[in-house]
Amino acid sequence: MSREKLSATFKYIAPVLVLVYTGMCIFLYYRFMGWESGSVYESDLPAHISLAVNDGLLYSLISLIIMGLNRAGAMIALPVILGGFAALSVFFADKLIQEITDHKADKGFTLIAALFLNIFMPCYIRGLSSGRYMGMHTSSIWHNSTYLMMKWMGLWTLLIYLRLEKSIADKLEIKSYIYFTLVLTLTTCAKPNFFLAAAPVMFIFLVADLITKKAPVGRLILFASSVIPSFIVIYLQNNVLFEQKEDTGLIFAPGRAMCAHTGYLIPVSILSIAFPLMVMIFHIRDLAKNRYMLFAWLCAGIGYLQYFLFTEEGARALDANLSWGYAFTIILIFGISLVQWTDDIKNRFAGMKILSKAWIVLSGCVLLWHTWCGVLFFGRLLSGVSYMMWG
Repeated sequence: MSREKLSATFKYIAPVLVLVYTGMCIFLYYRFMGWESGSVYESDLPAHISLAVNDGLLYSLISLIIMGLNRAGAMIALPVILGGFAALSVFFADKLIQEITDHKADKGFTLIAALFLNIFMPCYIRGLSSGRYMGMHTSSIWHNSTYLMMKWMGLWTLLIYLRLEKSIADKLEIKSYIYFTLVLTLTTCAKPNFFLAAAPVMFIFLVADLITKKAPVGRLILFASSVIPSFIVIYLQNNVLFEQKEDTGLIFAPGRAMCAHTGYLIPVSILSIAFPLMVMIFHIRDLAKNRYMLFAWLCAGIGYLQYFLFTEEGARALDANLSWGYAFTIILIFGISLVQWTDDIKNRFAGMKILSKAWIVLSGCVLLWHTWCGVLFFGRLLSGVSYMMWG
């Protein structure tokens, strides 16, 4: 099949696949809403609904949405909204890929790639963890409504950030600054973990820009001030979540939450991101020059350290709520790695040495393993198997 015919095929198939995926997610969330106990369609969604409706706990944007739907007597619309969140995650992942490739990649291909970026799961080996989800690290999470909202909003935020960061040497329009600040703040309102993982890397890049004098100091300081509203939001969220109970809070406890469901932390950590690791190792010499790859891996590193080093105490001690930031960053390293691997295949493969070709082919096989594990996991969710997938 010629490249033109393949492009036309992707163009028509990709939107259909996204629509089918969205419909499946709506069905899944409808079944999640009805969960009461047991392991059939188990989800955090009923608990989130109860916290918002029965307890009046307003700590996330999704809580506000649930409260509004409940007062309007329109809770049946919640699965549709959450399905829309799943579709938006695909949409913004697609836009990020296009941005990274300078809009040169085939749009049908990027949409299909974005869809699978939202489905990839860790390479699973029985016995290394408690199940295909528990003990593993993944960005493909369907059972938690606050994460679902943070995921697409985080991708949206990064899309805006990358565009501003690229053009800041020439200008920073006030309307663009306000737009970025607003979206970043709303994303933090959805769930603070995105901010905790991404903001430190934004700061590192800002300091680097100050040192290299990439832009006027005043412009860079203005750009940095966009995080102030998010700090206020995190402070308010902290008051709601932690100060109501005496036995809650964050503590320094390396490995406690991360090792709760696996005694093989290093193998599990590697298998969870095997494909991005292989691509990164292959391009390790280029890492400092590739700002997209460097940004993604720094975010992942900070997210991983937060998850590993800290946990909550009290009743939430093993909930691993600091894992959500790292979970989000995994889609970033998969995305940039998929773009880089595809570029290696298209533009460099013919001129590579035999060992390099073997590494690229092996990376592709590992990517297929991630894909199979993701499709299997999502299929089992649809059939009613608990997201924990013990054993």
